[in-house]
Amino acid sequence: MKISAIVPVYNTEKLVGRCIDSVLAQSFPDWELILVDDGSKDGSLEVLKAYEKKDSRIKVIHQENAGPGLARNRGIKEASGVYIVFIDSDDVIKPEYFEKLSKETAEVVFIDINQVDENFHVLREEHMSDYQSLSKDDLIRSQMTGKILWGGVRKAAKRKLLLDNNILFTDHKIGEEAIYSFLLLYYAKSFSFISGSVYQYVNREGSQSDLKDDDPWGGVALALRSTIIDVKEYDQYANTINAFFATATIVSLDKIAQRYAYKDYKQKARLRLDKYHSEIDKNYMLDKPHMPKKALLMLPFINMKLLFPLYIASKGKDLMRKR
Repeated sequence: MKISAIVPVYNTEKLVGRCIDSVLAQSFPDWELILVDDGSKDGSLEVLKAYEKKDSRIKVIHQENAGPGLARNRGIKEASGVYIVFIDSDDVIKPEYFEKLSKETAEVVFIDINQVDENFHVLREEHMSDYQSLSKDDLIRSQMTGKILWGGVRKAAKRKLLLDNNILFTDHKIGEEAIYSFLLLYYAKSFSFISGSVYQYVNREGSQSDLKDDDPWGGVALALRSTIIDVKEYDQYANTINAFFATATIVSLDKIAQRYAYKDYKQKARLRLDKYHSEIDKNYMLDKPHMPKKALLMLPFINMKLLFPLYIASKGKDLMRKR
């Protein structure tokens, strides 16, 4: 059973080699590695081509810069494996990942990961396997709001599922996995979980998730609502979409608080709160059980537009961890 690993690459010349090496070190040999250079301006493409010459299982694709989502989509079109896995070019996988995946049969397979610093010291363990007792509905709703991290690297999917249902990533610079994750879980008929971390997610400055955007999820929330309408499930999920609008607002307020003094924060935060109150569908409640804890705690202050407590709360831990 072939496994297709897709790696979007953008300006990671000094890091992508260790990512590729971790694929080459897999104990399971039947894989292909599709490296999509997304218009890198450094020497990344030359590094990729050097690896391509060394192993016939490696394929390099070059395209003009279009963002990580569209780079992954290009990889999906080129893939031929039964399962597709995604790896970020600054991350590494453990030698047993593909071996464990090869024993699975479900359409979607969740994996455990460790978030690590640049010296590979574990910052946080994220066990997706902790959620294996949840229903499909709970999984969908919790990933819609970000209560369960949605990142594409956290799950493998059968290629047939993606192709049959035209499941692709969006072109958002951040949050491009949100709609992909919803559609993946919505159409999948079976799920499984690999216990034990098989993926090292490296937190580093300058990564894609560190882009300087005051409202990284605002556009994603609107796009997800449009997707729900397209699949004719709006009544079913409208309350969860409202919850995601609230979470996206809090993520935005977090970013604004981190970047601006309180004087400037007040103006920007007031505009963001007005945007939130104009966008939520007041015909539906908020799906509070599936909201992240911090978002739930800050919700009363959002509803009353109390800026100072929101500012103080946002100066603490940032809600938006690596997705």
